[in-house]
Amino acid sequence: MRHDKKQFLVLALAFLMSMFFRSYFGVVGPIVAAEIDLDPISYGYAASAFFISFGLLQMPLGSAFDRFGPRRPTAVLMIVGALGASFIATAGSARQLIAGQAVLGAGCAPIFMGVVYQFGSLSDGLAARKKIAAVSAIGSLGALLSASPMLWLSEFLGWRGAMLLAASSMALCAAGVAFQMGQPPPGGQCEEAPGGRPPGLVYLFPICLTLSLGGTFRNAWATPYLSGVFYADQTVSSFALTIVSAVGIATSFAIPALISRVSPRIVVTCGMAAATIATFAMAVSPASSIVAAVGLICLLYSTGNLHPLVMAEAQELASSKRRGIVLGFLNTLVFFGVAISSAVFGWVAHNAGGAPLTFQIILFVTAACLVIGLAGYLTRPT
Repeated sequence: MRHDKKQFLVLALAFLMSMFFRSYFGVVGPIVAAEIDLDPISYGYAASAFFISFGLLQMPLGSAFDRFGPRRPTAVLMIVGALGASFIATAGSARQLIAGQAVLGAGCAPIFMGVVYQFGSLSDGLAARKKIAAVSAIGSLGALLSASPMLWLSEFLGWRGAMLLAASSMALCAAGVAFQMGQPPPGGQCEEAPGGRPPGLVYLFPICLTLSLGGTFRNAWATPYLSGVFYADQTVSSFALTIVSAVGIATSFAIPALISRVSPRIVVTCGMAAATIATFAMAVSPASSIVAAVGLICLLYSTGNLHPLVMAEAQELASSKRRGIVLGFLNTLVFFGVAISSAVFGWVAHNAGGAPLTFQIILFVTAACLVIGLAGYLTRPT
């Protein structure tokens, strides 16, 4: 029991670091861009490089988890991620920054899937969902740390010093995973699917591509939106991102209690529908109100908390012997969606001309993608 608590704490802290590194660029990105002279396209590439490498490794990691378990691959790649964060801290050009982001993404790639794989092996499906959701909730504090606290630390140590401190924290978490994470229980949660092929997984593909659109917008484009459209300075923008992170954390902590009373499918459907409607409404008039803009970012960002529920649903459809591959493929779609949207948003920012038009297009594209994801999800047979 004591070991289980230590394992839970170590995995929660590891996921906290992953969430921090997914989110930090939204705060220090503009500072880095000014220092090393990033144009909008390079900025988009730097934001997406993390998620490209993250996505590319999901299926190989899934296969490795099925063969070796999640502990060794997770610990080794977290060390790689610490090196990537250190490389970013010393970057002097766009190419070095993009390369560092790619290495850092590889280091964070196994963490969430390792949590899902580890706890998804429990024979009690409800207990598995609650543990995954609880780790996700604690990990969401990393996004909060990446907002105003990251800005304050950057003002004190410089953004490079702050990144070196984060790299050291990542290395310590890697050591914790190496020594405290056990092997998952044998057998797993799911048996072989009838007919040898998991039914209904194809209907999850569109929603997996769109699940992290809100995170993409919060992490890389919220600050340019608030500063370009509403002329918010760095302090106001970081405070707004702190509010967004706090709402996301509150949502993530609410989900474990909510799924004990309401079907997870209803939670996912309602969350996606609310985000879609709000995004369309804001796209019509992107400069209407900074309060409405922050509210929209909160709602979009909170949809990322639906990710564990969709992954848990996928595990129920997957063979116990191929859970790693299934989770890896779906996570690949999630983070490729982030990478593609980051690059597309960068292209729009470079070519649209003017912040209001730029973000009007970005919001309409986001809303359209959310509609497609929700439609596919609702089509899946229950």
